Amino acid sequence: MKIASMHAYASILANAARNGWNYTPESIVSGSKRHFEEMSLQLIAAGYAIVPANAHPHCANLNRAGDDESTMTTEPNTEASPIDRGLI
Repeated sequence: MKIASMHAYASILANAARNGWNYTPESIVSGSKRHFEEMSLQLIAAGYAIVPANAHPHCANLNRAGDDESTMTTEPNTEASPIDRGLI
């Protein structure tokens, strides 16, 4: 997620530079952080869960011997986003 955000933000900066816009290093750093936070909130609002890169989510059905019907499914997060709860 962080890498995808960095790639997207780099593309935004490259387009801005082509149009003659210049940013200070401080504004680039703060904009990168803001972009990551906003991208995370959008994905959470869409039902995704953001987990650390080294996390190993547990699936009770995974590796269950002899269970041909076991599948790994995910359900969207139906909890209201921070934006919907008026926190942001």
